[in-house]
Amino acid sequence: MAMKRTVPLLLLAAVCTTFSLSQQQRKGDLRKGDAAPCPDTVEWTGRYVNYSYGFSVTIPKSLKGFWNSPRCIAGSDGCTCMSDHGRTIPLSIEPNESERHIEVYAGYAAELDEPTVKAEVDEHLQWIGERSREGSVSVLKQSAMTLAGLKAQRVVVRYYDKNLNQWMVEDFVETLRWGDVEYLVSLRTHDQEYERDRKILEEVLDSFALRKRG
Repeated sequence: MAMKRTVPLLLLAAVCTTFSLSQQQRKGDLRKGDAAPCPDTVEWTGRYVNYSYGFSVTIPKSLKGFWNSPRCIAGSDGCTCMSDHGRTIPLSIEPNESERHIEVYAGYAAELDEPTVKAEVDEHLQWIGERSREGSVSVLKQSAMTLAGLKAQRVVVRYYDKNLNQWMVEDFVETLRWGDVEYLVSLRTHDQEYERDRKILEEVLDSFALRKRG
């Protein structure tokens, strides 16, 4: 199961990489002689470390994280993949609730000159507006915070999704590191599930940490 990022970013350095049994596959997962699976087919539990963009989070207990980048191509020399941008954590096994998930995503910021957290927040809100019924978007909360020591903005938005024909809530945190890498941690869920799912989002946010880029 692979989930795509919900907010488009300009990938300034999206280059293909050949993955082997290394950062993307934990030791002990394979028997001797087995071929390493492509990382977009691996279910992730526990601590997830992203060496490409320098961060880590813990997948909450009883949940799983899935590849959050374009699909890989398997070949004789291993797997050719785009850069590892993060993980999507589904909050329901029901197929009609695929939009109910937490997303952890990192990528190069969309602004070419001096990107700001505000610009990234505005882009996210614009995307929500494009999906929403006219006049339904309501920003319930917008506040400054820190995420792993970085200045960030947290925004909670309620809106009527015209594609899903139901009320949704997005609770997302945007931040920038060294002016070029954007980190997004977001919850997208049904309006009636928000209070329950928000507690899981808090777990993920509390576990977010910066790491040295590999």
